[in-house]
Amino acid sequence: MKPSKYNLIFEHKGKKLAFNSYTCALAEVNEDFLKILDSCQKSRDLEGYEELINNMKSGNYIVDDDLDETLALKLLNYSGKFKNQGLNLVIAPTLSCNFACPYCFESPTKGVMLPDVQQSVIQLVESAAKSKSNIGITWYGGEPLVAKDIVFSMSEKFIDICRKYGVNYNASIVTNGYLIDDSIVDDMVKCRIFSAQITIDGPEDVHNQRRKLKVDNGQGTFKKIIENIKRLISKNIDVSIRVNIDKTNATRAEELLDVLKSNGLDKCRINLGHVRPYTTACSSIMPDCFDTQEYANINTKYQAILNSKGFDSSSYPYYPGTKSNYCCADSISSFVIDPLGNMYKCWNDVGNISRKVGNITDECKNCNILPICMGGCPYEGQKQGKPDCEKWKYNLLDTLKFTYEKQCTCNKN
Repeated sequence: MKPSKYNLIFEHKGKKLAFNSYTCALAEVNEDFLKILDSCQKSRDLEGYEELINNMKSGNYIVDDDLDETLALKLLNYSGKFKNQGLNLVIAPTLSCNFACPYCFESPTKGVMLPDVQQSVIQLVESAAKSKSNIGITWYGGEPLVAKDIVFSMSEKFIDICRKYGVNYNASIVTNGYLIDDSIVDDMVKCRIFSAQITIDGPEDVHNQRRKLKVDNGQGTFKKIIENIKRLISKNIDVSIRVNIDKTNATRAEELLDVLKSNGLDKCRINLGHVRPYTTACSSIMPDCFDTQEYANINTKYQAILNSKGFDSSSYPYYPGTKSNYCCADSISSFVIDPLGNMYKCWNDVGNISRKVGNITDECKNCNILPICMGGCPYEGQKQGKPDCEKWKYNLLDTLKFTYEKQCTCNKN
């Protein structure tokens, strides 16, 4: 046996604690625990500690001598990348938005997803469902409810497909919350959109200054969003409230928590979002952004505040979870799709054509040599803005002819 390379031993309030980042196990430990770790390193006899050793093994604090933990982590990572966990799509039916936020990174592209793009997405979902993959959809934007008719009509088709092939379906939406009304809530329930993320950036005066309507009515957006969250909760839709944190509003976030609690919204999950400029279009906010360490310190502070006020602060990101892979960007079964059908691996790239990895409607899907090409090199395709077709597109017939003639000559001999 040997100590895990992923152990972290530290003191807190006179107690020794042990954390293992592979299992995320956390334990208060005593001298026997430390003695076993030391004895493992020095190959000493551990007779009489069998029960404690078994407990330490279950938390991964000690591992077998022949276990390569780095290799095990690689296998976990590959599993996350390539394991068939179903098809997960983030769909932006429009990049238009009714809000003008200072840190918005979406493209100003207007318009909504055209019917041919919608049909291509539907075909992709059906192909996955036919192979018994579960389907997960997140509606995104811009503001997806600007294109609500597309959201709900496509949702109905997705649900019908999943019912036809007997696979699971789940859906969520990332929305600013302003356009929600009773009719939209009913449509969300009908279309099984049971989870929503809504951003509120502080108490009323802060939020209204940061998250304005493009056509300002002078009334602000805060009060309406609060009421709309109540509408969602009344229909058992799970609401997560995101608070985008930077240097201009961090000191006011606690006031928002008091407002949420007074409105009966303390059962909503609170996510403190780290504002970072994703594109040159929003580079002007750089001076107001926290670096990662500064943001981490603020997040730790608000964990205690959330807990003291009765909010749910026990779930991620307030306690780490082991990752098989980081996000949808390094998962083979996840894509982000914009209104033009461009496909991306990262949410932050939506609308940035130079970052696309393909297009759901492009020529590849109808190409008769797709199985031996698969769109060519993704890196070159990204640079060129179109598929970098494999050599077989240009010399396949010549190669087949040569092979045929060669085979014929061999048979004659």
